This record gives sequence, C-alpha cells and structure tokens, in this order.
Amino acid sequence: MFFILTENENYVIFYCFFFYIVYASYFVFDSVLNKYSNNYKLLTDDKKMYSVSNILKSVHLSIITLPAADILYQTMYLDVWNNNYIKNVGILYAIPDCVSLLMVNKMDRTTKIHHWIVCCFNVVSIYNDYEQENIVRCMIIYACFSCFAYIVNFLLGIRYINNNKTLIKNLSAVAFYVYSLCCFINWCWHIKYFNTLIYKCDNIVCRITIPTYYLMISALAFDDIKLNKWLYKNKNVKLIEE
Repeated sequence: MFFILTENENYVIFYCFFFYIVYASYFVFDSVLNKYSNNYKLLTDDKKMYSVSNILKSVHLSIITLPAADILYQTMYLDVWNNNYIKNVGILYAIPDCVSLLMVNKMDRTTKIHHWIVCCFNVVSIYNDYEQENIVRCMIIYACFSCFAYIVNFLLGIRYINNNKTLIKNLSAVAFYVYSLCCFINWCWHIKYFNTLIYKCDNIVCRITIPTYYLMISALAFDDIKLNKWLYKNKNVKLIEE
C-alpha cells in the first residue's frame, strides 16, 4: 500500500476505485446494522445514512492515520514534499466527504459546506506542485491533522444507536481533548506558514490565492469550533447526568 501511495500517478483511477469501495461499503454497513442493531432499525433512513457515514469515515481516517503522521513528519520537520504521496493520501482523505454528499440527504449546513470545500480542495490538490512553496500546502497539513480526530466521527456515528451512557461520556471527553489538540497545533502552524507566505508574496497569484484559501479554511475552522463546542457541552452534560 505504501508503494501505491508514493508511486501512483493515475489519480483519477485511484480516486474512482476507492470512491466505489467507500460507496459500496454504505450498503454493506447498512445491511449489517439492520441485522444486528435494534436501535438502528428504529432510525429514519436519513439518520441511518448519517450514522453509517460517520462510522465509515471514522474507520477510513483511522486507516490513513499512519500515512498522515508520516507526511506531517516529512513536511513539517524534514521539509520534504512528495507530490504523489501527498496527492494520494489527500484523495483518500477527501473521498468519505464526497461520498457523504451523495448518500446523506440531511446534514447540518456547516457540515455540508465543510464537505464541499474538502472536495474542491482535493481537485486543486491533484493539480498542485507541492515541491513549490504555495498556499495549497496548507490543505494537506489541515487534512493530516484531521485524520487523528477519527474518534469524533465514530462518536457521531454511534450516538443514535448506542445506549451506553458511560461509553458516550468517555468518548466525548477523549474526542474533545484529541480534537482540540489537533486543531490547536494545526492552526498554530497555519498562522506561522501564512505569515511566511505573505512576507514572500510578490505576484498577483499569491495575492489572490492566499486570501481565497483563508476564507475557505475559515469555514472549516468554524465547523471545527462548532463541533468542539458540542463535544465540550456533551461531555459535561453526560457527567452531570451520571
């Protein structure tokens, strides 16, 4: 798998292949949960797809956590930007959000905006040269840090089908601390890199792309803040109730 991630240059085929796998997994998970979970059977179709979407995304992100950590080490510490590696991992990160837009009819507006931005970023990422210093580099850093918060999606996925309050309470607490730490480190790096790019900006391209990226990434950050607030409130409510 590592060889494919670092050497594959057929990005469209790579995207289509894994898009289909994630898409097909919806029906598999839906069938399994319908068979073994009584709580799942009672959900509306929209909530079923919401649960399946988040559980699948959690599994998906957990699988690419190691490549994501490796990319963060190579880029942030060694300043090595492997185009194929970054683009392929970026594709894997974006696919769950893209499939979710197709499969989940009802979702929060900020979440839908989040998914659309991720899908758009993925297209830009495929055509970017990461060996050249540019604002698009920030995208993959944001994506890699987001992989570590896969437990958040797992919590969102099981909240409608699990009655174990202790499990929900503990997951909420862990998810809040992990997600908050990832966001903090991520945003600090972004601020530092923004300042570097702004200082070096001497052409019309960077004068357009930097503010554009800033506006789009702000929408993602807003969704992250909203989710962190929900996790904080949720874990405290659980503690009080028990």
